[in-house]
Amino acid sequence: MLLMAPVDAVSQHRPATSEELAAVLSSCENGDEIILGNGIFTGNFRITKSIRITGKGGILDGGGQGTVLTLDAPNIAVTEIQVRNSGSDLSGPDCGIYLSPAATGSRVSSNLIELCAFGIWVHECRSVTIEDNQVMGSKTGHTSNRGNGIQLFDSTEVTARDNTIRNGRDGIYISATENSLIEGNHIEGARYGIHYMYSYSNTVRGNICRNNGNGYALMESKHLIVENNLAENNKGQGLQFRDAQYCTIRNNRLIGNAEGLFFYSSTNNKILDNLVKNNKVGVKIWAGSLRNQVEGNRFIGNSQQVFYVGTTEIEWGSDKRGNYWSDYLGWDQDGDGIGDRPYRVNSFHARLLYRFPAAALLMNSPSLETLSLLERRLPVLRTPTITDRKPLMNNTASDG
Repeated sequence: MLLMAPVDAVSQHRPATSEELAAVLSSCENGDEIILGNGIFTGNFRITKSIRITGKGGILDGGGQGTVLTLDAPNIAVTEIQVRNSGSDLSGPDCGIYLSPAATGSRVSSNLIELCAFGIWVHECRSVTIEDNQVMGSKTGHTSNRGNGIQLFDSTEVTARDNTIRNGRDGIYISATENSLIEGNHIEGARYGIHYMYSYSNTVRGNICRNNGNGYALMESKHLIVENNLAENNKGQGLQFRDAQYCTIRNNRLIGNAEGLFFYSSTNNKILDNLVKNNKVGVKIWAGSLRNQVEGNRFIGNSQQVFYVGTTEIEWGSDKRGNYWSDYLGWDQDGDGIGDRPYRVNSFHARLLYRFPAAALLMNSPSLETLSLLERRLPVLRTPTITDRKPLMNNTASDG
């Protein structure tokens, strides 16, 4: 009995040259598969059908012009391809892989992207997955004149997971993006590791931002869940939230940064159970950061635990618990695990440094120590500060 092939049978294509690849992309049908064997395919390529394209040693090279690969159809899969050498126009934008608004449901996974202005740009897409890619950004010039490793713009339900990103401007830049997951990425050498602007209802979980200018920056955003991340040895802030509201910052490790946490004009957030350890400044609070729930955090071995400049007294902790402070000198006579006297930030030093930075040379002088003592004893000399009414006596959680 003769079996007829179905009319909609999937075709597999193995182009050998750049010209053959361009021709196949023009003629292929939905569901087809393109396999790139060893070789360099030079040009700017566009996919307009729902296909799978994978590399078996194949390299897509933009020749230093434009965007190397544009995805312009739904449900495209791009896997195991080396993509390199885009143009350098950041306003273009020139990038390694560009997902247009038509690329709903597409997946970009296990690719190597290098020598491109932007690595992967997701533009007004829905339900896209960017997973297990390596993006090697530029190290030349000022960081503001480089592109981002992964950029998400005005998109929804995007997953960016387990990507490795080096250098460039920002590792992952998220703007006007909602209901998305940024998980398990490893970022080094960037200006900001993960940078949020004007985005709502995202989850940032289990990422590592190490040796960047700043680790995580949450700006002008709401309802973010930021948990179980590591910010380590960043030159600036480990985790910064500026004009951020209704976010939950939980179980993060902020270790060895210039500043562990940085608040600026951010309200109604929950900052819970974070480890802030061995930073130059544990937490810096600036300008109107009120009505935040701050409890269960561990401030350990920071050169300065808190730097606060404000005009309002702030209380941290709840009725049940406050935070652990490695420099707390109080006692616990009733054995309930809570210090019997509050932990009060020395705001005199902070305000003095804010107004007169050169005073840092005198911080250990007898005269300034005397003024600090008078501030504690004489209410008329006190400046607004942060007080933890329920300081924890034991650092019971593992600090990793």
